[in-house]
Amino acid sequence: MLKGRPLIYMILFFVSEALMVGASPFLFRSWSYEQAQVAILGLFAISAFLCLLLMKSLMAMIRRDASAQALETLKDMELEQLAAMVQTGQEIEAIRSRIRQHPSVIQDLEEDLPDLYVSRCDNPVADAILFRKSREMKEQNIRSHFQVSLPADLPLDSAILLSLLTNLLDNAILAALQCPPERRFVSLEAGLRRNCLVCICENSVSDNAAITPGLSSKNRPGHGHGLQILEDLCTQQGGQLKGVMENGRCRFTATLWFEEEA
Repeated sequence: MLKGRPLIYMILFFVSEALMVGASPFLFRSWSYEQAQVAILGLFAISAFLCLLLMKSLMAMIRRDASAQALETLKDMELEQLAAMVQTGQEIEAIRSRIRQHPSVIQDLEEDLPDLYVSRCDNPVADAILFRKSREMKEQNIRSHFQVSLPADLPLDSAILLSLLTNLLDNAILAALQCPPERRFVSLEAGLRRNCLVCICENSVSDNAAITPGLSSKNRPGHGHGLQILEDLCTQQGGQLKGVMENGRCRFTATLWFEEEA
């Protein structure tokens, strides 16, 4: 529901449109053709300006809503991560108890080890995302490999980082799922190069898969979901998105630049 500036701009826009349409017959009857034409052009210019303000305010509102939604998603991920850490502590204590009671059980622990939580990155946002996605891939028989080195104080909005990594991995997971279980894999490398964040995501694809970098190709087999979102994110940060597919593998490289040195 519209409120605040977007609502005001919308009301003024429709008022100006109604005024322009309603006043046109009167102006042409009461004024000369040239004067009426100038007045109508002026009303049109005002209407166009109000339309521009309305669109800008709507885009700003959409970005704020998307950021708020992303932060809610991140909060859910962090809660899952915290629960897993607590569970891991409990499971480790149970293992220690078993070892104390039955020293000979050590040789059998490798098969009985629980799915313990493992931190993969110093950055809490990236770590929460990798935790959730690694669990999803394990449940879907997708081999995963993460090599992510990002500092805790990364100079990037959490919502942008969340959208970037989530779309990269979701895109890769969807493509990998179209392959036989023995061929499914997803790998992600991410790190800083001076004031640039570089993410390289690689995954297996089916034989008939295709990508069109820069376009959303949800209906194409094998790859493409979320490509437009990824390209927009990279472009907004002065970077770019590149994709290449060969030999049953797809690799996307996303770069995002920071305003200041990282």
